[in-house]
Amino acid sequence: MARLRTICKVLAAFVLAYGVAGWFLVEGFQLRPFGKVPVALPISMTFLAAVLILLASRLRTAILRSGLPSNRMIPIDPGSLLSSYQRATLVSFAVLELAALMGLLVALLSGSSFYGVVLCVASFLSMLLRWPKAYELDRLARGRVSP
Repeated sequence: MARLRTICKVLAAFVLAYGVAGWFLVEGFQLRPFGKVPVALPISMTFLAAVLILLASRLRTAILRSGLPSNRMIPIDPGSLLSSYQRATLVSFAVLELAALMGLLVALLSGSSFYGVVLCVASFLSMLLRWPKAYELDRLARGRVSP
């Protein structure tokens, strides 16, 4: 669990770095590396990043459910549950990382850092909500909470 938390800290730090970099590059340095792009491109990328943020939760739930038995009468295998919990956490964090990276691209493409920073903040907050917790794993193992 400690290694999982370390990986999550690194991914969360990169999400914050994308938001800060987007703001500094666009607002501070007035950087527009892609020149003039169609307005529809940053808008559609913003929409796709928002969908990815929502999708991260669904993917996490689906992966967690794969580690639980289909019938409540079957005992839970702790190894399988731990493996699926780690996989679910890493996949959801990777999807949120991708959404934040798209936020940086949106800022660079549009020339406005606002939506890029909003996407990075939303990704970071989603990571905080999905942060790996030992008590959550314990509650899943005891059947007190559904994924």
